Amino acid sequence: MECGIYGKMKRFSAMLLTILILTTTLIGLEGVKFGRVNGATKKSFIGFNFENKLATPFKASGKSVVLKIDSTTAAEGSISLLVSGRKQIYDGVLLDATNLIDYSNEYTITLYVYHKSSRLQRFVVSSEIETKSGKETKLLCEKVVMPNSWKKLDANLNLAELRGIKKVLLKVYVPTSTINFYIDLFAIKVYDSSHIIKYESFEDKNVAGFMPQDKKCKLAISKEKAYQGTYSIKLQQTDKKQNTTVFLPVKGTIEKGKSYSISFYVYQPVLKSLNLAVGVRFLENRKNTKEIILAKLAVPMNKWTEAFASYRPSLESKVKDFVIFIRPLSDVSYYYLDSFTILDDEWYSAVPDLDLPSLSEKYKNYFKVGVAVPYKALTNPVDVALIKRHFNSITAENEMKPEALEPFEGTFSFSIADEYLDFCKKNNIAIRGHTLVWHQQTPSWFFQNPQTGKKLTNSEKDKNILLERLKKYIQTVVSRYRGKIYAWDVVNEAIDENEPDGFRKSDWFKILGPEYIEKAFIFAHQADPNALLFYNDYSTENPIKREYIYKLVKNLKAKGIPIHGVGLQCHISVSWPSVEEVERTIKLFSSIPGIKIHVTEIDISVAKEFGEDIDEETKRYLLIQQARKLNDLFEVFKKYKNVVTSVSFWGLKDDYSWLKGDYPLLFDKNYQPKFAFWSLIDPSVVPEE
Repeated sequence: MECGIYGKMKRFSAMLLTILILTTTLIGLEGVKFGRVNGATKKSFIGFNFENKLATPFKASGKSVVLKIDSTTAAEGSISLLVSGRKQIYDGVLLDATNLIDYSNEYTITLYVYHKSSRLQRFVVSSEIETKSGKETKLLCEKVVMPNSWKKLDANLNLAELRGIKKVLLKVYVPTSTINFYIDLFAIKVYDSSHIIKYESFEDKNVAGFMPQDKKCKLAISKEKAYQGTYSIKLQQTDKKQNTTVFLPVKGTIEKGKSYSISFYVYQPVLKSLNLAVGVRFLENRKNTKEIILAKLAVPMNKWTEAFASYRPSLESKVKDFVIFIRPLSDVSYYYLDSFTILDDEWYSAVPDLDLPSLSEKYKNYFKVGVAVPYKALTNPVDVALIKRHFNSITAENEMKPEALEPFEGTFSFSIADEYLDFCKKNNIAIRGHTLVWHQQTPSWFFQNPQTGKKLTNSEKDKNILLERLKKYIQTVVSRYRGKIYAWDVVNEAIDENEPDGFRKSDWFKILGPEYIEKAFIFAHQADPNALLFYNDYSTENPIKREYIYKLVKNLKAKGIPIHGVGLQCHISVSWPSVEEVERTIKLFSSIPGIKIHVTEIDISVAKEFGEDIDEETKRYLLIQQARKLNDLFEVFKKYKNVVTSVSFWGLKDDYSWLKGDYPLLFDKNYQPKFAFWSLIDPSVVPEE
């Protein structure tokens, strides 16, 4: 848990001043807050928190739908809007935004949603724009939401290119069922104001969810004092020595891993100086209430004083039900609060939701679920948290290949590889070794004469040089990690189906012939008799290549070579190969006695056939196809769980993938789970279309 005191920092003051300029004039309209930009009429911040106990201006969408103000649960404060009586999946709640926004601006839409269903549900935010030319419906956002947890939905709305707009409707619904659901903190903000999480000036005569800790104290809107505008909130004792602490529940709006800035103004005409504390209270490990003081300040008499605090809940903290409190540290009969602001200091950065169901836990009775990661991922706490949540096997993406471990003959570099091992040991994660012998990412010195520097030939003398190098390299590396790496990709991509004999004409083959494959497995087994040793390749679903690999592995087994499995890289696309072809591959290789299957590098390209510049509608369609194919593949892997013992994804998230500009993995560049992820947890939430 990290926290700190901002003090009177110039950067924050400038940021706050910008907000105050944006919201200089506030108009109250049934719980709506309008901010004006530089005195113009463009509305920059529109927020609905339902604390005024009014559902308007929201309307039901669907004949049987009922909107009701409800105090059962809330993302912030104590009130939310319940949407009930849905008979159709498209029934939901509507907001007419026609007169709330300036069509020339780009807006962000945020809201929090909640449901009590026992299953995952997919929420959708859509727009219906009516112009002189007709109506246009557009999906703005869709997100899978777990039960009994407030989750934030984000969407963008940009109408600048449309002409003749007559009406703008925003709709929220749940296309996966007709459950009841709740919404709270619905906000429409000019894009430049996206970092504003909350701004309360109380000009709408609404206490906005603030509560007195002592229920006997009186908390109310007041015209007596205001930092800006006409109104503030006043906290007043009704009897002497009462606790005048004010608190604001923010149980759904504080995201773990994000840094937040809290500011407000205080006025007190009672004491010469009032000491005040600002802090957070939360439930830790679902049972223990913990409190942290973030900042303290002295408030002089008869002067509006600005308070600052910052807070960052740890990404992996087991906390919930946050409350922000403002606590006088001495007895004061009354005081005023105004211009309360919460900023997301990192609104532009993303953090993973670590409350998502764990993939490795989901498939623990079937096989390991792994991921290939670069070293930078081990140094990034956000990446580390995601890895630990979902994966129980790791592959070093490049850091355990020959060019990384022995860049110069006799000079080994194990420091980075050792860090992978230390990380896995610390976090109880298994590790696959990748790869010992490959025609790429192997230093050129392997194939050069140590005296002359010339390329080795297939002479007996040169063969012995290369074999000795191969043995020394493999046994040095494998011995170092003996008992620590559960499986090695010993030989990688040695088959080329376009060659008459099926062997890739690499430098290894040109100098040693197919013998190098046998020797590599023998040397690795000598160094670690308990490690599982794999032959690894791509396009194993190609019938011609598959047959060559089958014959190679079968012959190695027949000769008594210590090979234990075949690694199917599974770099595939939404269109190739078919799931049936993958199953045929598994069935064929597993027919060899004693052979296991690891899916070693799975990713599913969606842009390979369409290019990177696919439109959003096509992209969504392809991501749905990707998800359905991945689910079908995992059903096959589960079917063959007696031979398929590990499945690893080649990358943590899309922007880490070697397929630059594609969308091949489970998480997008912002760590958000895609349909592909949800297809492995509950395929029913993946759209049909």
